Parts: sequence; structure tokens; C-alpha cells
Amino acid sequence: MPAEIAAIERLLKAGKSKVQRNKLWEQICAENGVGQVIGRDIHFSPDDKQRLRDYIRAEHGVDPQYDSRAGGRMVMARQNASEKLSRDSVFGHLLVMATAGTTKLRVNGADVRTPHGSVLSVLPEYLDTGHLRSGKLVIVENGGLMPFWADLRLPDSWKNSVILYRGHRENARAVLEIASDQPADKLAWFFDFDPAGQAFALGQGRGSTLVPQNWREFGGHTPFNQPKTHRNQVSALKRFKARVNGELLAIAEHMASEELALMQEHMVLRHVQLEAIAIDGRAMAIAPD
Repeated sequence: MPAEIAAIERLLKAGKSKVQRNKLWEQICAENGVGQVIGRDIHFSPDDKQRLRDYIRAEHGVDPQYDSRAGGRMVMARQNASEKLSRDSVFGHLLVMATAGTTKLRVNGADVRTPHGSVLSVLPEYLDTGHLRSGKLVIVENGGLMPFWADLRLPDSWKNSVILYRGHRENARAVLEIASDQPADKLAWFFDFDPAGQAFALGQGRGSTLVPQNWREFGGHTPFNQPKTHRNQVSALKRFKARVNGELLAIAEHMASEELALMQEHMVLRHVQLEAIAIDGRAMAIAPD
């Protein structure tokens, strides 16, 4: 809807982190599982804003941060040419990466691995993307998980993977380019295990989504389930169910019956074993590395 696009576009292009609370923004936040109400305002984290950007891009085919319906990218370039970077974009152009298992990154001609508890920040132009395409790539939504990448319980065939934060400013564009060049059978996305998260994963259009392997064991009884979050995602659940078949459709129906919403950080903290399911709903049939 135009009002929804315009509201998110104004937020992102102005570089703001809060908006005045109103019915439109309450609806946007409820459907996407973002925002924190403080007084009369709704506050957004960098990850919240990236989720809103992904939502508009997936649902409406425009990028609300950089596309402009009144002048195009050149207008944005003229507006931003003389502006100083905001405080939260000092490192916004760097890719945040880690290496799981035995995999390595190739940066500026050198092979690199990240020890547990560390990440690597890389200028996109120094990353050997050809080498990256030869292995598995897992893109995570929540940047706060990156220091704890070693706690991700990846499927056997994904244990030797590069872990990449999807970004939330300039680096988000570089991540999209990397993802678009990555072979689909070597690309996976890790989002929240709730209707909005899985709808976003499907919106990426290719690769696989990482979900709990024993997803049927999670439900309303799960201590870290967030049923209130689930109830606020009615439209996202409809989008999710309308786009899937096979195992993903079974997951959508299970989410609906159990009011299921599991956040990434809780799954990682509790070492939940993950499985990879292709975006089209078929389980990935890839031999272990």
C-alpha cells in the first residue's frame, strides 16, 4: 500500500531511529515484528530498519532506502554527496563475516579463518567472491549473533560455511550483490522462526532457509516461544502460507496452530539444531562435505 511504502521510505532516507506512534506505524510494526514503544514514539534498531527495508523490497519491488519515485538514484546521490556519515555508519560499508568449520575466506590474496568469538570486517572490494562461491554461505539477519557464530548448530552439509551478516547500511547492498551471485545450492538464510521471519526468507527468492530440525517439538509449551509476537503477524502468516508447499507449508500450519515465534538469539543460545529447506519447500538433498 502506498502509505506503508511512503512511511518506511521517509524513516530510512532521513536516517531516523524513531517515529511518532500512530495507527499506521503500529500496524507496520506488528506485522513485521519490529520497533519498541517508548512513550509516544516507536524506536527502531538497525536490524529493525533493515527488516522493514527487506519487507518493502520483497513485497513491492522497490528499495525504500535508495530508490526514489521522484528522481531516481541520481537525486539521492545529489542529496547525500556533501553529507557526513552518521555515527552508526562509521563501519557501515564493511562486510562482517566469520568462518565455521574448516572453511576459509580469501581476502586480498590471503586465506583467513576467524577464531571462536571473533569476526572479520572486510571491504567488499578486497573479498575474493569467486573463492566465496566455491563454498557454502549462510547469511544471518541479526548482527548481534555474529560474535556467537560458533554456537550455531548448522546442518552437517553446512558445517563448513562462511557466516555473513546481512548488513543494515551500505554493507547491505554489497551483501545483496554477493547473495545474487552465490549458487543457490550453496546459499542459506537464517531468520527468526516465525511467520514474518520465514516470509522474509522466502522473499529472498533463492537458496534455503535454516529452521529447527525438530520443529514439530516446539510449540505453545516452549518456554522461549513468543505467542504475542506471532499474533501480531497475521498478514505475514498469510503471505508465508500462500507461497509454500511441502515441508514449509507444514511448518506454516504448525506455526499457526501453536502460535509459534522463536527468535534467532534464543535458538542459538539453546543450541537448537538446524536444517536447511530450499525456498521452494523441498528439503535440500546435499551430501555432507
